[in-house]
Amino acid sequence: MTCPHCSYSLSFIAIETTDGQPQNIDECLNCGGHFLPPYVANFLSIETAKNVDSVIPKSKTVPATHPICPKCGQTMSSIKDDSVPGTVTVFTCPNNHGDFFPKNQLLNFKKAQLAKIYYHKIWGIPLKSAFAVIIPLLIVFTAVAALPTVIKQFGTSQESRVTASDILTQPLITPISNTQVLISFSTKSPATTQIRFTEGLNKTLIVSQIPQVNHLVSVDGLTSGTLYKYVIVLTINGNTTTTPEYTFATP
Repeated sequence: MTCPHCSYSLSFIAIETTDGQPQNIDECLNCGGHFLPPYVANFLSIETAKNVDSVIPKSKTVPATHPICPKCGQTMSSIKDDSVPGTVTVFTCPNNHGDFFPKNQLLNFKKAQLAKIYYHKIWGIPLKSAFAVIIPLLIVFTAVAALPTVIKQFGTSQESRVTASDILTQPLITPISNTQVLISFSTKSPATTQIRFTEGLNKTLIVSQIPQVNHLVSVDGLTSGTLYKYVIVLTINGNTTTTPEYTFATP
């Protein structure tokens, strides 16, 4: 693949996300920019962002035009919402192939993201929207990409299990502190949703009482250094389904 900004060949580098998952991101040694898969920027520590952005580019010239997605060739647009401050430049693919950060912008984004979370913590202000601090994910569901939903009915119960990727995105865990996280995800269709913990907590949290596609809940009262498991219960058009287990661990 070539760099969205300067068309130089991209090199991949291996990193580890804050939830311990290995990930590859693409780096341009010419202009110093980085192309990341969707949402991955939200899972990077500030130390990782600093290391990634430490590359010394061969060229200091930044093209004036919008970058081109290296996967689909579409023009990428800059993100203009509360999740990215006006002083930080981030471009995103219209087909959700990834996000492009020009030189130093990945580190600047992480600094701004952590500063915003810290501001809410220090002032005791509830962070009501995870989408105010995370790079948004453009949900693209197409008839070609969406697999048929597999539902197994259990007796007379309306509750069933589904292939999770068919109806919702991978849940995003945003740590606020050692005892609080935000869980956010999106669904293909408007749904009412709950999160039911199966390990670590004995509770069920109502996420969305009114059918919608973007879902967010704050989970507090957690214990540091603990593994938690949960399932998501969704009701779409009167049909209730339950996902397989998801897990996360507090720092």
